[in-house]
Amino acid sequence: MTDFAPDPRGYAARRNEHHPWGYWARQDPAIDGLIDEDGTVWPSLRHYFWQARLGMPSLGSYKVDDGCELLLSILHALMNRMTGFEAAVADLFGGGWQSQRHYMAWLQGQGMIKDREVTVEGRAAARMLAATRSVNAPDLAPLDFPTLAGMNGLDGGRTRKEREQVMAAQEALGRALRYRFVREPVAGKAGIKLIGHEMGDAIPLTRVLWALSFPDDYARDRLFGWLAHHLDRWQAWGEMAAEGGSRALTEHLLLLRFADERIDLG
Repeated sequence: MTDFAPDPRGYAARRNEHHPWGYWARQDPAIDGLIDEDGTVWPSLRHYFWQARLGMPSLGSYKVDDGCELLLSILHALMNRMTGFEAAVADLFGGGWQSQRHYMAWLQGQGMIKDREVTVEGRAAARMLAATRSVNAPDLAPLDFPTLAGMNGLDGGRTRKEREQVMAAQEALGRALRYRFVREPVAGKAGIKLIGHEMGDAIPLTRVLWALSFPDDYARDRLFGWLAHHLDRWQAWGEMAAEGGSRALTEHLLLLRFADERIDLG
């Protein structure tokens, strides 16, 4: 049954509240998928829940599993611990206050929560989502929830392992240089720093000459990959930052990045 809103009769009046959401769907060996009460065939319980119950589209840019994992993390957090408003913004929504408000309002409108408490149907949905997770999904601890940082970036974290191998190899190439770019956190966020070694006459110290933070490691690695292709310029760029300050280097890198871009006059 396609239902984009909570049934006014209440979930428990129609379903067994102790079973995972969607337990009424049927399997038929002759059909690839699950059959709902209207006879519609769905690829999985998650697709059935996401599209038929929540009325959400299945888009290539935002997969059903991505949406379900976010929902599961939030429901799990609300079910197992007191999650303050500011903590939820910081840990679940990447600092996006408006995103948190909108998402929680959407959950309440869907009947998954009520006054920040998970409803009977919300708990049934969480049981189903937990039972249908990928074998590669991070663990859900009994009194905690997985950070969603692993899903950040345009790749959704799917190329992180391969990217890390490539970036680590590129990073290693610059270790012998006096001026080197390194991937290190900046103010708790993914970041890149320009380090100058043995600087100063009296006491040669290692100094951070320039730093830039990013919303996620994918954005950081995109710039670091570009920097690594200009390894031969790190010495000159380091001297520029040491003599002219971090702003001089920022302006120079911005100029270089767009130097070959054609102006769109259309």
